[in-house]
Parts: sequence; C-alpha cells; structure tokens
Amino acid sequence: MAEKVIIGNCEQKPKLNISFSGGRTSGYMTKLLLDNWSNHYDFIVTFANTGLEHPKTLEFVHNCDVHFGFNTVWLEGIVHHGTRESTTHRVVSYATACRDGSVFEDFIKKYGIPNTAFLGCTRELKRNVMESYLLSLGHGRSGIPLAIGIRADEQRRVSVKALDRKIIYPLIDTWPTDKQDVLDWWEDQPFDLGIDEFEGNCLGCYKKSFRKLFMQIERDPSVFDFHRRMEQLYRNVGPQQGERVFFRKNTDTVGLFKLYDEAAGNFNRQSDLYADGGCSESCEVFETEVGAGDTAVQGDMLLPANA
Repeated sequence: MAEKVIIGNCEQKPKLNISFSGGRTSGYMTKLLLDNWSNHYDFIVTFANTGLEHPKTLEFVHNCDVHFGFNTVWLEGIVHHGTRESTTHRVVSYATACRDGSVFEDFIKKYGIPNTAFLGCTRELKRNVMESYLLSLGHGRSGIPLAIGIRADEQRRVSVKALDRKIIYPLIDTWPTDKQDVLDWWEDQPFDLGIDEFEGNCLGCYKKSFRKLFMQIERDPSVFDFHRRMEQLYRNVGPQQGERVFFRKNTDTVGLFKLYDEAAGNFNRQSDLYADGGCSESCEVFETEVGAGDTAVQGDMLLPANA
C-alpha cells in the first residue's frame, strides 16, 4: 500500500490516477474505486478524447460525472510539429471536446496513418496526453499508480511492464470481474453507454475485425468518411516504404467497402468468421497483448491493505 505523507499537521493521502477510457468496464472500475478506496487515495480521474470518439462515449463520460461525481479531467492532445517533442495536453470539457476528428487528423499529419503495423494513436493521443497532464501537476512520469479497467476475463490485454509502470488492475486483482458482471451492473443504473461492442469507443477503429467493420458499414457508412479523406491526404506520411492505409491486410477504405459489397451481406454477425482480432468497446493506455499463459505482474505495495 502506498504510504500517506505528513505535511505540517495534515496527513496527505497518496494520489491514484484512474484512466477512464469511456467504456462500461472502465466506468464500473472507477465507481468501485471511488466507493471503496477513497479513504486510501486522492483520485485523479482522466479521460483523453481523441476527436474520433463515438458521440455516446462523450455523453457517457459526462453522465458518469453528473450521476456518480467522477470529476473527470477531460484532456486532448496538442501535437508539436517540426520537433521531436511528444504530444502534450490541453484541458477541455464535455461542451468543448473535439467532435470533428481534427485532433486525430493533427496526429496523422505528424505521425502518419495508424494501423496494426504502425501503432501510435493510443500512445500519442491518450498515454502521452495523460502523462503530460500529470507532469503539469508536479507528478513525474510513472510517479503515481495508474488504475486501468481491464477485466479478469481479458488478461491478455494487460501490460507486461505493469510493475515498472505502477499499473494496477483492480478488476483482476481486487474485484475479479468478467464481462457479464459489468453488463449486469449497468443494467441497474439510470443510464448506460448505449453503443454496441462492434462500434467501439473510437469510430472506425483499425483494430477491428472485418466482421465488425462490415457491421459498422451497415449501421452508418459515413463513419468512414474521415478515414477515406485521411488516406487521400496523408497516405505517404511516415517512415514506411510505400503508402500507409488504415485497415488490416493493407486494405484502404475504398477496398474495405469493396470487400463489404463482395460479401453482399453474407457474413454471420454472431460468429467469428471475420474475427481476426479487433478492439472491444474501449482502448486502454498501456495495453499489451501477451502470450497465452503470461500474466501481469502486480505491485502489491500499491494496493490498500484491505483491498
């Protein structure tokens, strides 16, 4: 357990950064922590908006603030062009948060189109943004523990460097939780995220399987207008040889729609026919897919004694 600090006659509780991704699991974890660990930590709840979040994700984060008092700090990235400086942050709000993709486009202008071979959007638009904010408060990099909403039934997503980075997974170690536990809890709440898992928090995420992308095309093809425009403008940006596009198997947006037309609706929406991987409802910072049998090493000294 992190030790309390005595300043003058006042006992200061240690800080704990909660990464609120805007997903159901992350929201559930945040509520558990606020309800159960407030005697142990002062919380800093952060949400990093990429500019491509589903509108209902932004509404969900706002509702959590209103109904549960998360007091979330809304952040967005500031990309620094012409320099090696990493993305820093600005503080925004539900009302002022980017909704037109311009934050994400600014990232692409410098780093190129992200895809499964060139990851980077989570690093620059979430992780570095959150670290920049914490640095502005006087906390060094990895200076305070970070709670991430990954469940016991998805341990392949944990970071193999969790101990070094002071990352904790309360829904694995303290309250072992699976997907159904989370869904059942939200059914009893006055609001919910309100989006299907295939849509995910980030619109048209390149991590999705073709099956999920096809389902998104059926739901709302305009989601991919942004991707098509980015590929028209920036497919030659970056250190790669040749052009860079968004989707799996070097598929651009035009090619994705051709594949969808060729499928002609003949894909099983309930099966894993096209499930060659893909994001869930949210994208977590410091997420790492580890091999079968690998587990996250936890820093027990970061957990409250009675957790």
